[in-house]
Amino acid sequence: MKRAFTLIELLVVVAIMGLLGTVSIGGYRAMQRGMEERGVMQNVNEFMKVAYQRAQIDRAPVAVYFWNETLQKETDTETLIVVGKAVAVRRAGRISGVSGNYLRDEFGDLRYSRLTLDEDEDEDRESSGSSEDGIYLYQINGAADGAERKRSIISQSTQAKPVSQELALGQGSVEIDAYAYELLDRNGVTWAVGDGYGFEFAEIQLPKNFIFGTSYRTDTASPVQDVQKSLFTPGKVSAGSGATAGSGSSGRTIQVSALRPNASGDVTAQKVDTSDDPSR
Repeated sequence: MKRAFTLIELLVVVAIMGLLGTVSIGGYRAMQRGMEERGVMQNVNEFMKVAYQRAQIDRAPVAVYFWNETLQKETDTETLIVVGKAVAVRRAGRISGVSGNYLRDEFGDLRYSRLTLDEDEDEDRESSGSSEDGIYLYQINGAADGAERKRSIISQSTQAKPVSQELALGQGSVEIDAYAYELLDRNGVTWAVGDGYGFEFAEIQLPKNFIFGTSYRTDTASPVQDVQKSLFTPGKVSAGSGATAGSGSSGRTIQVSALRPNASGDVTAQKVDTSDDPSR
C-alpha cells in the first residue's frame, strides 16, 4: 500500500525550498556586488595609471581632480543618486601675456593649435550656423594650488595677437607674431603671467552611488562636493592640500566608497577599496 505525504511533510519541504531560494538569491546578489566593485576599482586603477604614465612619458606635470556630484536628491518618492567624477589634466605650458580676454604663450607652438578632435563635429557646427563651443583651460601651478579646481572656458582655436618686442642696445622694437586663446568665460579664475595651464586628456565617471572619498551631499543645489587632487610630476608624485588621507586621497591613491543603507536603513558611505599606487 502506497503511503501519501502528510501536510506537515509538505510544509517542511516548502520551508526548505524557500530557505534554499533565499540563500541562493543572497549569494547571487553578493557575487554581483563583488563583481561590480572589482570592475569599478579596475577602471579607477587604469585611469590613475594612465595619468601617472603620461606625466613620466611627456615629462610634464599631470593633475588629477576628483569630486562627487549629486544628480538626484533623496525624496519620499526618489532615491539619492551621487556619482564620483575625475579628470586628468596635463600641463601644456605657461602664460606669457594677458591682454584683456586673451591669454598668450609666446614660447608655445600655438599658431596651428586647434583643440577640436573630431572634424565631423566641426563641419556640423559650421553647417548649423552655431557659434564655436568652448573648452576648459585649467590653471596648474603645482601642489601649492591646493585641491581647488580652477578652470576657465576658452576658444577652441587661437587668434593672432602680435606683440611688440624690444630690441637689444636700444635699437627700437619689432612686432612678432603671437597667438592667444580667447577667454569666453573666466569662471572666477584670475590669470597672470607665469601661470601654468593645461587641458584634460582623460576622464572617468563612477557608476551610480559610487563616490570618491566619503563626503557627499543629498541636495542638488550644490552638486560638486569636496574636490580632491593628485599631482603627478616626472619622477615623483605629490599631493595637493586637499589630497589627504582623511579625505580619501594620499596623492598616489584615492579611496572609493559606495552609498548603501546601513543596519538602520540610513544611507552611508561604505568603503569599497583604495586604488593601487600607480607608480608601482
